[in-house]
Amino acid sequence: MMSGDYEELLRPKDVAKIFNISVKTLWEWQKRGIIRAVRLPTGKLRYPKSEVERLWRQLRATESQ
Repeated sequence: MMSGDYEELLRPKDVAKIFNISVKTLWEWQKRGIIRAVRLPTGKLRYPKSEVERLWRQLRATESQ
């Protein structure tokens, strides 16, 4: 784990909203390794902000080609 400050984690519905997709599609992406999620001790899934930003940049780059 990272020491000190924890990275901001986003909820699935918030990530889905950012990419304008459904939560179901987000799960598919995760299963296919497109985006990485972390599981909280409570069992809930969260998406690291850095992952969301990485994928966002990647998709933007692909779009502009």
